Amino acid sequence: MATIKDVAALSGVSVSTVSIILNGKAKDRKISVETQDKIMEAIKALNYRPSVSAKKLRSPNAKEYTIALYWASDFRTNYLARLISGFQSEISNYQYPINIVICPYRSGSLFLEKGLQSDHTFNAAIIANTSISDMEYLNNNLPKIPTVLYNRYSEQYNTVTIDNFEVGRKAAMLLINKGIKDNIGLVHFKAPYLAMTLRSQGFIDTCIKHSIQFSDENVINTEGSIQGGVLAAEIFLKRKHLPKAIFCDSDSLAQGLLHVFNKKNIKIPEDSQIIAVGLGSPEASQYSTPPLTVVEIPLEKMAAECLRLIINVLEHRTDTSFHVNYESKLIIRDSCS
Repeated sequence: MATIKDVAALSGVSVSTVSIILNGKAKDRKISVETQDKIMEAIKALNYRPSVSAKKLRSPNAKEYTIALYWASDFRTNYLARLISGFQSEISNYQYPINIVICPYRSGSLFLEKGLQSDHTFNAAIIANTSISDMEYLNNNLPKIPTVLYNRYSEQYNTVTIDNFEVGRKAAMLLINKGIKDNIGLVHFKAPYLAMTLRSQGFIDTCIKHSIQFSDENVINTEGSIQGGVLAAEIFLKRKHLPKAIFCDSDSLAQGLLHVFNKKNIKIPEDSQIIAVGLGSPEASQYSTPPLTVVEIPLEKMAAECLRLIINVLEHRTDTSFHVNYESKLIIRDSCS
């Protein structure tokens, strides 16, 4: 990585001259246009980028933060829009620039992300969608920058979470309170994602607690997408024994189910009731056919809270760790009425 010394050497000037140009004070110091051009050409040739810490030193009174959002690069990228919306609403409360840099990483490979072990790249980090191995790595390798975990809990970190087990429990209790005591289906993901596993476990444990047993044919593991929901619906139809109610571990899975059932003239909720975890666009669930019952997760509020708390840490308004837990909300619509 090029340094300011490299830029100075290539352009044939002193480091202090490069620093003056980078700080926008060339005119005040009467540096010639020719010298400025040489320095800018050197910067371009070397692909030089000042580090975050260098910016702080050059502009101690100019407040600006660059915060990394580490997000697993899988189907869960579909939910990023809601987080960005939450960040935007919170950023509007500040009078100085706050830059969010999305850093996609491969699930299970967070250890490859060098930005977490450097204080020159970002001011702080928000880390989401960590796997079990990612959490093991984080617990043994604390980042060098202030960090908040999104929807993951660790005593060693600041966290903003939701009770994922409770999300599954709420879904199960809705069906139980409606008098559905048997033949309940579950559609969840093949991959053992931490939060999703807890939601499914909350649903299953609550059903078992109320003497509802699952048959193997009513539990389908599939891909985490609308296509995964389509495949699950086709499997249910081939077995010719449609569950009375189906819990989907995401609204994208439920959208796939609804697509197939509508095409096959399966009536929802008369033939089968559907409830899902609300992760995607709330409007998509509200205006699906029929409108989808969800246990809504407040992604925007959680994102805004992550940002608000990380700014408090950066500005030394708190010196204690924090663990904020948000409530999920059951929204009953026509698919489970």
